[in-house]
Amino acid sequence: MKKNNVVVWLHMHQPDYFDPVSKTQYLPWVRRHALSGYYTVAKLLSTYPARININFSGILIKQISDYAENNVNEYYKALEEKDAKSLTESEINFIILHFLVPLPNANSARFKELLSKKERREKFSTDEIRDAQVLFSLSAFSPLIEDVKALKAKERNFTEQDKQLIKQTENKIIGSLIGMYKNLYESGQIELTITPFYHPILPLLIDSNSAKESKEDSILPYGRFMHPEDASKQIKTAIEIFEKTFGKKPQGMWPAEGSISNEAVELIKENGIEWIGTDEAVLRMSKTNGPPDSSVWNAHGMKILFRDHALSDKIGFVYNKMQPANAADDFYNAVQSAEKTKVVILDGENPWEFYPNSGIDFLKAWFSKIEEITVSGSEAEAEGEMESIHPGSWINGYFDTWIGHKESNIAWDYLINAREKLGSEDALKELYIAEGSDTFWWFSDFHKKEVDFSFDYLFRMHLISAYKLQNEKVPPYLNYPIKEAK
Repeated sequence: MKKNNVVVWLHMHQPDYFDPVSKTQYLPWVRRHALSGYYTVAKLLSTYPARININFSGILIKQISDYAENNVNEYYKALEEKDAKSLTESEINFIILHFLVPLPNANSARFKELLSKKERREKFSTDEIRDAQVLFSLSAFSPLIEDVKALKAKERNFTEQDKQLIKQTENKIIGSLIGMYKNLYESGQIELTITPFYHPILPLLIDSNSAKESKEDSILPYGRFMHPEDASKQIKTAIEIFEKTFGKKPQGMWPAEGSISNEAVELIKENGIEWIGTDEAVLRMSKTNGPPDSSVWNAHGMKILFRDHALSDKIGFVYNKMQPANAADDFYNAVQSAEKTKVVILDGENPWEFYPNSGIDFLKAWFSKIEEITVSGSEAEAEGEMESIHPGSWINGYFDTWIGHKESNIAWDYLINAREKLGSEDALKELYIAEGSDTFWWFSDFHKKEVDFSFDYLFRMHLISAYKLQNEKVPPYLNYPIKEAK
């Protein structure tokens, strides 16, 4: 009996965390994900040879490479490594506030004890602060990393010498990461793809009015952003760093958040990309001519893969509550019961934090089960022609996660004002960073229960930096937060 195929595509992305004011890496998530999910996936694929697709955003490749070369100035990392006896009161307060928080892999009795002490607002001893430093560092490491297993088992009473082992292991793991993926790529086991450099929503850069075309009741900013040249620059820069890092140009591209339009697809094709992906919600709203149950189509001379929303979300939100073998069987059976090739696309870094044992048991079972039925995006065959693409993304098929809410529209107007005023090479680089999707995601009304002012701060600092680099007066409004406390 012929086995039905599935395209599995994991998207790895972290935004640019560089703070142009302090000249430091503002948040530690690139480093911590490199030590956990990015390493776990690559390590397991070297043992369980499922053939899957891995996507990196351009800015993530750059940041991993920067860490690998040990030239990143990161405040969290500096405080993790600093001798506990020499910490200032302000630094101790930062550690208590930001290190002693619920973390997926920090479930030791000692860590819970320190969390409880924080809640009681009791004073910490130097030894307790040192334990907080080390436990926070250790919580980032994949359980597959043998070098720190003994330290994890030690659990308390850490020494300053223990921090040296952590630092050495961090450097070793991050330094080997790109090479691990490159080896898998060169062997043909995985296909690597790219996302436009700073992870922008391409259709909105080409014309912000595409949000209205996508969803008629969208509320647009006062201004209109129309810079297809910026979208092209984001694509070209990503392809350049991919080729420099992995030795050849990518064939596939994951447009940030699966956001596409007719114009975006044409622009991507002009840059030599052969296939892309988005969500089936976009397919349902587009004009097609072919088998209605197909997941792979041609449009504008480009092959487009449309993700099975329900099956992709099972990996992200359902299988973590099931036994790994049962979850893998469920996935396999769903693929085999389909008439056509299935396409599964999901975040490749965050889901595993919500699985027992950091997702390792599930990934082992899953990779083993799908080994004979996986194909690369380049191998997937299109079965129909799309007459016209409805502009949209992988979130409900629209763009309103990034535009349309009061705060996100204010941010767009700030960006529009800066883009109309500024044009020097140095200023534009800062604006390209500000075009990234993550800031607008946090401004969106979709996240009322979660408030993170970090992205508000970084967005405004990049705009301020752009004005200064062109010797233009900084608009006073950029000194004030856009995000409101909920």
